[in-house]
Amino acid sequence: MFFFVYLCNSSQNYSIALEMQIKKVITLIILALFSYSSSAQSVGLVLSGGGAKGFSHIGVIRALEENNIPIDYIAGTSMGAIIAALYSVGVTPDEMMAMFRSKDFESWYKGEFEKGYATYIYRRETSAEMVGVSVNREQDRPVIKLPVSLIAPYPMDLAVMQLFASSSAASGYDFDNLMIPFRCIAADIANKKPYTLRKGDLGSAVRASMTYPFLFKPIIIDSILMFDGGFYNNFPWDVMVEDFDPDFIIGSKCSNNSLQPDSEDIISQIENMLMVETDYSIPEDLGILIDVKFQDVAIMDFHKLDQIAEVGYNTAQKYIKAIKEKVPRLVTPKELSEKRMGFRINTLPLRFRDIEFVGDGLDQKEEEFIRRTIKNNRPGISDHEQIKRGFYRVVATGLVNTMYPQAVINPDSTFNLHLRVTKKAPVQLSIGGNISSSSLNQGYIGLQYKQFAANPWRINGDFNLGRYYSGLNIGYRQDVGINPLWFYEANFTVHRFDYFGGSQTEFFANRIPSNIQESEVFTTISAGTPVNIEKNMLAKFSLYIGKNFYEYYQDDNFTTYDTPDRTRFSYISPTARILRNTTNYKQYPTEGIVQELSARYTHFRENHIPGSTSLSRTEESNNSHNTISVKAYFKQYFNLANFLTLGVSADLTLSNRTYLGDYTSTLLYMPAFQPNPHSKTLLLSQYKAPSYLGVSLSPIIKISNSLFVHFQASYFQPHKKLEQTPEGLPQFGKRFPLGSFMGNFAFVWQSPVGPISLSTAYYDKEEVKWYPQFNIGFQIYKPKALAN
Repeated sequence: MFFFVYLCNSSQNYSIALEMQIKKVITLIILALFSYSSSAQSVGLVLSGGGAKGFSHIGVIRALEENNIPIDYIAGTSMGAIIAALYSVGVTPDEMMAMFRSKDFESWYKGEFEKGYATYIYRRETSAEMVGVSVNREQDRPVIKLPVSLIAPYPMDLAVMQLFASSSAASGYDFDNLMIPFRCIAADIANKKPYTLRKGDLGSAVRASMTYPFLFKPIIIDSILMFDGGFYNNFPWDVMVEDFDPDFIIGSKCSNNSLQPDSEDIISQIENMLMVETDYSIPEDLGILIDVKFQDVAIMDFHKLDQIAEVGYNTAQKYIKAIKEKVPRLVTPKELSEKRMGFRINTLPLRFRDIEFVGDGLDQKEEEFIRRTIKNNRPGISDHEQIKRGFYRVVATGLVNTMYPQAVINPDSTFNLHLRVTKKAPVQLSIGGNISSSSLNQGYIGLQYKQFAANPWRINGDFNLGRYYSGLNIGYRQDVGINPLWFYEANFTVHRFDYFGGSQTEFFANRIPSNIQESEVFTTISAGTPVNIEKNMLAKFSLYIGKNFYEYYQDDNFTTYDTPDRTRFSYISPTARILRNTTNYKQYPTEGIVQELSARYTHFRENHIPGSTSLSRTEESNNSHNTISVKAYFKQYFNLANFLTLGVSADLTLSNRTYLGDYTSTLLYMPAFQPNPHSKTLLLSQYKAPSYLGVSLSPIIKISNSLFVHFQASYFQPHKKLEQTPEGLPQFGKRFPLGSFMGNFAFVWQSPVGPISLSTAYYDKEEVKWYPQFNIGFQIYKPKALAN
């Protein structure tokens, strides 16, 4: 009985103990679950648009990473979409900063060919064009096609493909499968609503989200024309909630709703017409808003990268304590690094097997020309470098209007390049010239027709009219083959130069005879091929056939009864050249290289007829001449600091050119040292010689991306100086006389239509030494046939 009672009591005690143990276990499980729930709290990061201000998001992300705050989801609009997409594929804040500091990024947002990829082979001879439009034929009538963007889209399009194509393929084209699940917003302006991009090509999603009207050309996704998502949702925290529903949202805001439109600011007017007011406030129970404020940052102030990112970092630091109170979960640097490496290891190098065309804008021959040009006529696999170089070659032909690239993965882990191409209208009309405070006012009209074919050809006409220069040029060119690539061309030119030496300035009277005219009529037949297409080196052989006419008075005191001296000669001149040009501007460049090595033989017959003001001769004379000349020219710009560039140039010309009928005609015929735009507009006797060396140093102070102060100091050293005898005849003085200095100062704004400059030129040995001028446009003229 006692044993039974003992067993009963023991059993009861065991039940009580077991119940207590069960309660403890349940309590621990509940605590563990609660603890796990707290530590597993998910965090979403939302980045607003804002142009260059969006660089502040990099600073915000750096601050979050340094404090081990997790980012589980990310979304953004416009510039915020770019930063968010980069972070979603594993790019670190430091890597972003390095990329945005690079010259490559500068070319992307400026729309310029990346350094080393510009193609000189297709470049037309420089003209005074300021504005150009395309002319197409629609419904049996000509229609002018205005440009749809100020910035050429090609560098940016290639960049987003290069940055995101491999990651996009690694995710299976599903943005949920990126290292950080991602969303961005574009604008469907046809239906006037935001468009959330969740899958597909990541680069195209980013490109659509940042397509600001008139700056970048829109692209098509899902048959919809896409623009900047900031128009309808510049801060997509609502998309973050809808798609990911994180436990906590961190918002980084660097923009505001549009202010009242300014009658003097077209950008503010466009924003007010198109943008819907955005809700930038995140409810307190959902998250926290990091509000980054700026006073002096414009939408395109990308050069302020470091300053902007630092403001974002410092602002975010003020919110870290509050964020940590809401987000106790931490992610160590090691965990984040392993996550990055885990995603990156699945990305593939961009290796392209084939090129496919999207849409029906091209015929078979046009597609084949693009395919062969991009692949350089080489079968098999092409790496991204080859595709990029070939892509720029196609763009340089001027035959395409749109060429949007996408890299699409193949089953064998290579990619195909998909291209959406539209042709440029065949007829191009351009206008330009120069508006000057001096006599150098100039008008220019150009007309060009291009035929897109297996071997494309073009015909062009250029007409210039001005007091100093008037001319007409008609040209034809055809490009043949791909590898090797060569071209042939023919040009007919008739032009005239009137030298009004003193009339360019009101501060001095005329010192040079005011009626010296130099006219040329010539035909040029040329063939050329790249020597090294990657370095833009071009070999060109030309044959010049023409006539020159010099007409002038030997005295300023001539009347209508006087007759001028006339020198005429006909010539044939074969010329061989090796050329290179990678400069960034047609006039007043600030970077790049120009190189020329040329050799020329000229045979000509001269006829000289003295006029009534001739100082010596009274009878007509005829002579034959055979000359040989060699020229070596070099110019390069060196970047010494962020604000300082130094240009260095040298011009070595060697020839056996000799006397013509009198001093003036000989002076006109002599090679000239002309290192700056203004020096090409005067007949400078102290800077001409058969053989000479000219050197120049050009410090350039950079005030902004388009505002510069150019200085130039030049020295001209002739082998023998041309002199005039008292009888008006030419003669050469002693060898290596004291040379001449030349200076030029110009305050230049490189505007969208060309340079606007306030300048003064100085010539130390000329009677008139100073030439202050204000110019809007280009002082560019068709080169003389026998210039050097």
